[in-house]
Amino acid sequence: NDKGEKIEAAGPSIPVEVAGLPEVPQAGDIFQVVKDEKKVKEIASKRQLLKREKGLREIKHLTLADLHAQIQEGKIKELPIIIKGDTHGSVEALSDSLRQLVSDKVRLKIIHAGMGLVNESDVMLASASNAIILGFHVKADSKTLDLAETEKVDVHFYNIIYEAISEVKKSLE
Repeated sequence: NDKGEKIEAAGPSIPVEVAGLPEVPQAGDIFQVVKDEKKVKEIASKRQLLKREKGLREIKHLTLADLHAQIQEGKIKELPIIIKGDTHGSVEALSDSLRQLVSDKVRLKIIHAGMGLVNESDVMLASASNAIILGFHVKADSKTLDLAETEKVDVHFYNIIYEAISEVKKSLE
């Protein structure tokens, strides 16, 4: 316990010190007490397998920051982009400018361009197609940004068209 005395049980909100763990447990991890070492190894093996499977299932989506490295490795041949803007004219201007960017290793593909705030359906589309979202003179609500973080979707907001073009161009180069 908190006084250094050995105790047999600790209920909720009772501070304890646990020794002998190979790593620091996460909040909410379940402790199990077993009598023999064989059972301990079996439980540990199952937990490691589940952790490894979860890591393999986790999808790493494309970001502008790591685009250059993936292009150099030959992993990326096409960059899918979703564009959202405040007006039809600004969406068209950004789309046209991005289409003019030329790279011999990767091709830009605008999979969706529309007006209005970046919303949850944009994030889900980006997640499914491994796209990057570019917002021009628009924002997203906190729920949408949380979803983007959960889905590991790269979202960028710009107020100056040349900044958006420059950042994408820099990533392609």
